[in-house]
Amino acid sequence: MTRELRRREKADRHKAEAQGVLDDAFNQQVERALARAKNILQQRDWRRSVKQNTIFSAFEVGKLAQINIDWISHETTLRLVDSLIQDFQTEFFPVKRHGAFIGYVKGEKFRALLGQNQYSRHVFLREENTVEEILETGLISVDARTTLPEVSRLLMARSAHQLYDPFVITYHGEYYGVATVKAVMDGIAFYEQKDIAAAREAQQAMNSPKKNNRGIFVDYDFALEQHGEVGGDFIYAQGLQPHLSLFAIMDVCGKGLKASQTAMALGAYFRSLFRYLCKTSPDTDYRTLKLSARLKMLNTMLVKSTPTDMYAAGSVFLLDTRNSVLLYYDFGHTPVYVLRRGRAIEMPRAPHNEADGFPFLGVEKEMIIRAAPVKLKSGDIIVATTDGVGETRNELREEFGEDGIVRLLSSRQFEHPGEVVETLTHELKQFRGNYRRLDDMTVLAFMVP
Repeated sequence: MTRELRRREKADRHKAEAQGVLDDAFNQQVERALARAKNILQQRDWRRSVKQNTIFSAFEVGKLAQINIDWISHETTLRLVDSLIQDFQTEFFPVKRHGAFIGYVKGEKFRALLGQNQYSRHVFLREENTVEEILETGLISVDARTTLPEVSRLLMARSAHQLYDPFVITYHGEYYGVATVKAVMDGIAFYEQKDIAAAREAQQAMNSPKKNNRGIFVDYDFALEQHGEVGGDFIYAQGLQPHLSLFAIMDVCGKGLKASQTAMALGAYFRSLFRYLCKTSPDTDYRTLKLSARLKMLNTMLVKSTPTDMYAAGSVFLLDTRNSVLLYYDFGHTPVYVLRRGRAIEMPRAPHNEADGFPFLGVEKEMIIRAAPVKLKSGDIIVATTDGVGETRNELREEFGEDGIVRLLSSRQFEHPGEVVETLTHELKQFRGNYRRLDDMTVLAFMVP
């Protein structure tokens, strides 16, 4: 009896010791789980604090971070991953080992593995299987201050099967959140639209003169329609004296923001040279103004301050009504017409710089600038357009062309510039129909009193 009792006592001791080991292991697991949960909550609080108190600029990727997604350890079991996917609808898990990101797990791929056959779920969800069994490497991690275009370049450099996978955002070296390729593309599109809207507002304020400017003592009108939100066409009109009026119509090469920035630079230079620095007196005329020298200075400023592949084509006019003379500066663009008694007469091209083959503003610093003086008569109307007018197409892809412009301008005797601009723009709209506009379109007309 005594021996049996000792045997039972020994068995109970072994059982208690085994239970103690199990209890210790369980307690350790609980402690680790609680520490992990506490750490997760602290990290979430920190991420929320950053989100609320940090101002990221418009183009910084930190604005896009989804801070509700946590990273997981490389020791995390696939069984736990399965629970996280089902319970929290999480589709992306960044994976860390020893404080560094080593890859990621996607919910879509994980479900595909579990659904391969009837045994897959049982095989993959064994207790010993961890995320390292299905880990995808090549995780992109960027700082929250990285710009969206830079992030886009990094994402698009990935292999084809990872091209649209999410990526990790850090802040001061700490995990901050994740974001998707779609969010980056949407962000770029959104902020580019804001930039374009701001550029459009600035361009309209700078490059659109008033139609009823009291400082200009001749009758004039214009129409400017941009192909997109912003463009490269430019109009300038200024009265220097009651008998001296300056007009310019220019077309910057290219389209979009780059063209609009060059057009705005051109507008700023015209203003600085002719509105603020050009001092004239009642005795100033087309001979003493020295307009060629001023345009040469403008060209030099444009060459120095704009990209080498950007230039401006068009025409500049100085109308001296006291002497009935028009100084016509031809910077290599479409023909200019004088309307006289129902006829459209093409003005002679100005001779400047043709020997070098580069008549455009902003190309050659040493370009020669000379005017073509034209004697005018009272009632003459000068009409200039950018190439978007003649190149307007209809639904049959037919071009309106210079012939169409001449035909319309010769169709009747126009009484004032506003009638010319209105008739030409209306005719172009009718001709184009529903076909899209291919370029900026500008018309300028002014009349000799």
